[in-house]
Amino acid sequence: MSVMKIGSGEPFEAVYGYSRAVRVENQVFVAGTTARAADLEASAYVQARSALAIIASALSEVGAHMDDVVRTVTYVVDLADLDHVARAHAKVFGATLPAASLVQVSGLAPPTARVQIEVTAVISSQRGVDPAQTAP
Repeated sequence: MSVMKIGSGEPFEAVYGYSRAVRVENQVFVAGTTARAADLEASAYVQARSALAIIASALSEVGAHMDDVVRTVTYVVDLADLDHVARAHAKVFGATLPAASLVQVSGLAPPTARVQIEVTAVISSQRGVDPAQTAP
């Protein structure tokens, strides 16, 4: 079984002992991701876009793309941010339509984070092939 682990160099990874992304064969699991420090004082929309950019970079490092994402879990501190976070999610995944959950939590790390996103991706060996044409 092939396993690839990558980090982003962010301090939380070393402190808490985890990888940003782990690829096992054709499956990729990206850890809960918050915005970069520069975006942590911004709106929930900006934070979500920042987290999604980090996720896209992690996926790229293991040979995956955002269109390989099959599931997202988004955590928000305030449900009032739902529309803003959903708009960022739709902008990135509108054509992909992964299974998605959104959960309100009492807080995130770091404390200024309003949004955290994790994803699961399955890398297709038939990227670009219409699934309807390959179905039995």
